[in-house]
Amino acid sequence: HENTGLQSELPLEEQNYGATAAHVRQDLFMPVSSSGPAKRDYLIAAVLCYANLINFMDWFIVPGILLDIQKYFKLSDGDSGLLQTVFILCYMLAAPIFGYLGDRYNRKIILGAGIFFWSGVTLGSSFISDLYCWIFFLSRGLVGIGTASYSTIAPTIIADLFEEGKRTTMLSIFYIFIPVGSGLGYVLAASMTRVTGDWHWAFRVTPCMGGLALVLLILLVPHRTQRRTAAHRALSIFGTIRVAAEKPGVQRTARTTWCRDVISLAKKCHFICNA
Repeated sequence: HENTGLQSELPLEEQNYGATAAHVRQDLFMPVSSSGPAKRDYLIAAVLCYANLINFMDWFIVPGILLDIQKYFKLSDGDSGLLQTVFILCYMLAAPIFGYLGDRYNRKIILGAGIFFWSGVTLGSSFISDLYCWIFFLSRGLVGIGTASYSTIAPTIIADLFEEGKRTTMLSIFYIFIPVGSGLGYVLAASMTRVTGDWHWAFRVTPCMGGLALVLLILLVPHRTQRRTAAHRALSIFGTIRVAAEKPGVQRTARTTWCRDVISLAKKCHFICNA
């Protein structure tokens, strides 16, 4: 299996980092296994899709009860709009950091920590007094950081589990939960406020669902996943190390820092346009 453990598990001379792909020989692009994905792989993908649903439900709780929040904290229209702005800015700034960490450290631990963090902060925000609206703004920013850890890393696990023919389909299913979760979050927030008469309860449902997602993640998602083809493995940091060790003629990429990785991404026009 591909070594996706901690960086310290490898000798210094075998630690190979970078945003650029390795230059590999043509024979490395042959599939290493013709067997299809196991039932367990689909179960893992289902767990990740469920967590993605909760992720985006949490995004749209605030828009669903924005007027109630505005009245409670006595916010102006401009201040109310800042709630989602703070969330998106923190998410945007944190995503490249978690992308860097996810390619070097154990992804399951990062995912679990992210789910626990954003669920805990969301639950805690439901107990904030109207005298401390700045804490509520801070909590939304922290939730943005927590969700960035999940949205950045979870698709890479699905990509590792499935070959090219299935990978696009499974990632499409994973991303379908973005609009579905967004809509459900809006409806959930408005419905809980109407039923209970208190908007705070809207922030107490998704943390419970997040707790279930965390348990499923711990029980069902492995610490390591094997990339399905040699070419796919060669595009990863640890895969490049492994391929280079097995094939002495393969060139290895130079070790880079987070800043160099971000600069490399900034030079890709299609990435900037999509972002």
